[in-house]
Amino acid sequence: KSHTKTRQQKRQSTTKTTQKHSNKSPKTMDLGLPKAFHPDLESVAKDELLTSGDVERVRVSLTKNKTLDLSAFKVAGSHLVTNGNPNQASMVWVRENMFAAFALYTTDRGGTGTKEAIAIVNDVATYFLKHAARFDDVIAGTADPNISMERPHVRLNGNSLEELEEYWNHKQNDALGYFLWMRCKLCAAGKMRMTGDHLRLLGLMLEYLVSIEYWRDEDNGHWEEVAKVSASSVGAVLAGAKEFKKVLDKHDGMIVPCADGTLEKLLEKGEESLVALLPNESDQRGREREFDSALLFLAYPLQVVDSAMARTIVQRVEENLTGDIGVRRYNGDGFWCKNFKLRAGVQGFYTKVAFNDQEIAMRNKLAKPGEEAQWTIFDSVMSTIYGNLFKESGTFEDLQAQQRHFLRSVAQVTGPDAPTGPWVFPECYYLCDGAWTANDAIGSVWAVSNFLPALQCIEQTLEQSREELRAEFHRFDEQALGHIDKEDLMTVLTKLDEELHPEDLALLLRDIHQDGKIHFDKLLDDLFKGKVSSTVKKVLSVAGLKSPAQMTPDELTEFERVATDALGELKGELEGEYFPLANSSSYLAKPGGMSAQEAESLAVHGFLFQTADPTGRGVFADQEHRFAVFVNAPTGQLELLARATSPEETVVAERTLKQLETFLREQLKSNNYQI
Repeated sequence: KSHTKTRQQKRQSTTKTTQKHSNKSPKTMDLGLPKAFHPDLESVAKDELLTSGDVERVRVSLTKNKTLDLSAFKVAGSHLVTNGNPNQASMVWVRENMFAAFALYTTDRGGTGTKEAIAIVNDVATYFLKHAARFDDVIAGTADPNISMERPHVRLNGNSLEELEEYWNHKQNDALGYFLWMRCKLCAAGKMRMTGDHLRLLGLMLEYLVSIEYWRDEDNGHWEEVAKVSASSVGAVLAGAKEFKKVLDKHDGMIVPCADGTLEKLLEKGEESLVALLPNESDQRGREREFDSALLFLAYPLQVVDSAMARTIVQRVEENLTGDIGVRRYNGDGFWCKNFKLRAGVQGFYTKVAFNDQEIAMRNKLAKPGEEAQWTIFDSVMSTIYGNLFKESGTFEDLQAQQRHFLRSVAQVTGPDAPTGPWVFPECYYLCDGAWTANDAIGSVWAVSNFLPALQCIEQTLEQSREELRAEFHRFDEQALGHIDKEDLMTVLTKLDEELHPEDLALLLRDIHQDGKIHFDKLLDDLFKGKVSSTVKKVLSVAGLKSPAQMTPDELTEFERVATDALGELKGELEGEYFPLANSSSYLAKPGGMSAQEAESLAVHGFLFQTADPTGRGVFADQEHRFAVFVNAPTGQLELLARATSPEETVVAERTLKQLETFLREQLKSNNYQI
């Protein structure tokens, strides 16, 4: 239905455009998307139902231009990451590092991403252990928790893992909660063993959080501003405590090194406080805040609220804080409001890095409704929340909302004219001389960390939609024919929904039937993958070598070496990268083989093969995934493949394979191999 509605308004002849939706009709997608800042993303970041091909193009473009490379945010000599601000090159925040660790872990649970996540968490744990006296002193009553600098410091020097002397609003219980949550999540998943010193640290944190009564403690929260009792902070600590309980439940006999009842009190009081506060951020007299985008994190990634509350939170943010470009942190936020650098500079706020409550109140007077900064860290989280809701509900409205916020995130990537440079997620966009402009931070590690799970989630929901529809088709395909007569399908669909126009259906189905029959797999490919592509193939065998299935591991490894050396010499449009099959140890440059994410990307384009033994086997592909070369595949030593979606592209694909064959013949001949 969603793929044909637009036909009532746009009578166009291509299958692709049947997926477009008008912004005017309440029954269509109505994305209300901003124009993409980068022109190369305009073809995807537009009001159109997504296909897996669209999503893959986003992934390829952002990967190619290093937009999603979290390693680019690393502090020199450290595993920790920071925003790309040259003035803050060694300053790191505990909170943002936990978001980065979660993104790395959740999008690559069996590969290098998880290892990097563990390294980040371990560095933060080392820092807190180094300065454990901060917790002890508050517990013992020798430090005043009402004084920010006497609290555990949640911003640090990433090089030395030392505290920074500069004044900061360190009353941030949410940051401690995120660390507790991420450290325990990795342990509960069996990825990071709970060491004795880490267990002692977590026990110390629990006692500290009870001693300050976090459930009613006034902290500076996610935005490091006015101290108040905030649901987003209480929820972060509660999520950490719940994850700790999972660890204890999984490891029978593990003893928490703190007073009896400490964890139970954290859980009980936290639940009571959070229930009383939600769906608002704060109800504290004189500091009330009804809407705050930090509440989104309770729904994802923390998942500390149920689905009903997650839906309430995300809808309230949509209705009250979502702008044309991004999402406001809260209404009346003066940070990076209209002409911030000029107006705030006059009062000294632009260069100041930390504010007291009076200064924040003065700064926020600069903001008028609609002139607050619009941030890039929220749309991707909202997309993932709706994606998770869709996995439960299966409703098209949730899928629409997921795609809407995903595409808004894509549109926020900077263009060539941005002061930060192109292909980055800035922290926010602010009004500067009447135009929405990226602020000074050269890339936001927080935005990238939130976008990576959103990208993964939308790939998952598209596959779920595809499989649900496939199941529906097969439910009435009692004879397992795999097809239905075109006229029968049109009759059934128009009876089910009289608003579906026969002309729309005819245009949608005209290119995907053979002899008057609609083949289910082809229909699904067209709806969910986009323009149906074919693959041009050619198998090359090497004289004197047995088939790969009969070759020994040493023979496979040797030919892999020869083939990859040759492929590595390709330049220009034929340049690419070699991905050994997962769990292969024969290719020294990539021990362990390709990651799950790399395998998924190759599989989307049909550039992956399966075999019982990955030794000496892999795939060479260009960055755009236009062509690939299988090494030691079941079909032969070398199999060349190229994608084509039209007769014209087929000619190009065949020419590409001819170039590859000629090149490989010459290269292998120099190594005494004859194709």
